[in-house]
Amino acid sequence: MDEDLIKKITDISETLLIPLYSRAAESQTENPILIDTKAVEITKELNKIFETSDSSLYQTLSKGKTRKKLGKKLNVTLALRTRKFDKYCTSFLKKNPEGIIVELGCGLSTRFPRIDNGALTWYDLDFPEVIDIRKQFFKETQRYHFISSSVLDFIWMEKIQNKHKNILFIAEGLFMYLHEEEVKNLILHLQKTFPGCELACEVANTFIVKMLKRRMWRKKFQRDFHLGKNASFYFGISDSKDLEKWNQGITFLNEWTYFDDKEKKLGWINIFGKSKKFRKTQWIIHYQLK
Repeated sequence: MDEDLIKKITDISETLLIPLYSRAAESQTENPILIDTKAVEITKELNKIFETSDSSLYQTLSKGKTRKKLGKKLNVTLALRTRKFDKYCTSFLKKNPEGIIVELGCGLSTRFPRIDNGALTWYDLDFPEVIDIRKQFFKETQRYHFISSSVLDFIWMEKIQNKHKNILFIAEGLFMYLHEEEVKNLILHLQKTFPGCELACEVANTFIVKMLKRRMWRKKFQRDFHLGKNASFYFGISDSKDLEKWNQGITFLNEWTYFDDKEKKLGWINIFGKSKKFRKTQWIIHYQLK
């Protein structure tokens, strides 16, 4: 593992490490929500570098303190989120076994080997520095591809082959870090370039974005999650159908919140599921872009 690759990770890209370590930690609990053996393998390799790093985040992760430092329920919520995105993928593949799935801002996702049906085509897209790290742990094949690009540099869309096939785009933990105009332009380009495609994306609520505009709350958010000064939420919506207003043909299909699975591991946090406001602090929405 090349230590210089780790040093290239920007403040924004550092957010890819927390989901990875949370999945690995949850996988090793009793009755895990998600079993991610690849995440366990990757974290063991990263720890060899992180344990000697000056970064407080890397130290926290390498010493297995995610539950203490990042919140006892963090592993649970991120595992629930990942499991739901897995289900969106498997449901799509049941209808389109030879379809295409593109993971936008893939980070260190390990989804492809978990849901591979032996026939789909998969693209993982992220910043070049992130893809360079992915190449340490994954190998491209005829059906599994990397795209080194910002999601906002729309030239990457030309690299998706067989555009006539049914396509699902997934965005887990991505849109909230972008600005509204960026998210809007991205979705409109997807709609224009891949008409009829599906999109499953995680979104944050507008009230969370407004709260993080306040310096005090933004600093707390960055401190609690050991993130850099550029890491914050910038895009939010208040209703799942808000994006339909952006263009004709953007069609809401369904939604999912962290409380829909009635997961016992969430414990007292389940009480927020009874609140109309807090039920949708962050949630997943499924659209078709006709």
